[in-house]
Amino acid sequence: MKVLVTGASGFIGKPIVNKLLMMGCEVLAIGREIPAQKKINSLHWLKANFSSPETYQAEINAFKPEVLIHLAWQDIPDYSLEKSILNLNQSLSFISFIAEIKSCKKILISGSCWEYGKTHGECLNTDIVNPTNFFAISKYSLYLLSEVIAKQKFIKLGWFRLFFVYGPGQRSESLIPSILNNLKKGQLPNIRTPINANDFVYVDDVADAFSKAVSANFPSGIYNLGSGRSTTVLDVCRISEQILWGTESLTAQLESKTESSRCEVDFWADIKHSKEILDWQPTISLKDGIQLTQQWINSQ
Repeated sequence: MKVLVTGASGFIGKPIVNKLLMMGCEVLAIGREIPAQKKINSLHWLKANFSSPETYQAEINAFKPEVLIHLAWQDIPDYSLEKSILNLNQSLSFISFIAEIKSCKKILISGSCWEYGKTHGECLNTDIVNPTNFFAISKYSLYLLSEVIAKQKFIKLGWFRLFFVYGPGQRSESLIPSILNNLKKGQLPNIRTPINANDFVYVDDVADAFSKAVSANFPSGIYNLGSGRSTTVLDVCRISEQILWGTESLTAQLESKTESSRCEVDFWADIKHSKEILDWQPTISLKDGIQLTQQWINSQ
């Protein structure tokens, strides 16, 4: 199976590429940077600029991909209007180009839980969405437009709504790495609303879902990728401090702030559809995932 992966050098892209190679796929990996690594015959890297189609079209046409995994989204966490429009236009142009390649029969794209616009409760893949920020609106717009393109070209489309992905390789400013880094220094994490609750899913579990979808026979549509439960930020701190120091003393100080704070966010993914259709489910617990993340941070 020939698989084209955009955003391949990123946090989520790297483990997806690794899993595809273990499956025996031939991969054309597109990234803004080409990582230094041992040459692998079934892995081809292409440094490309999505604003300049001439940097990728000839190589992709020659590769003849059967599946596209589109993860690329520039300059996260810049969710401004300008950046959202840029990413939407570049992604749409790229997907339109791929859809014209006769060998391509399946397109898998990373969406976002923020498309739901929910702040409380379970998110079903059949829910009516209500995106409320530029990033979420641009993601949902890409879904609607990609759906039309895929139908016109008889291509299968999998839209994967990612919840709060974490793990090795994530930016140090992201929630879980920043909590770990602060606690490691003996400092109280700077968290405004510790009782907010998110659905945290380990990056390798997300990579498993994408890799399963490459070979699975599934209907086009929306698939939630999360753990299926919400966890408060306070509990993330508690687990992290236990892993690092075997205590909860700093978390206890943070907990005192919850008396005056209000829960603004508490939502999670309904993953029954993803389990049934893709034969997928997350396997890494939050505690194990945080421990693996800390081990990676220590290795850097």
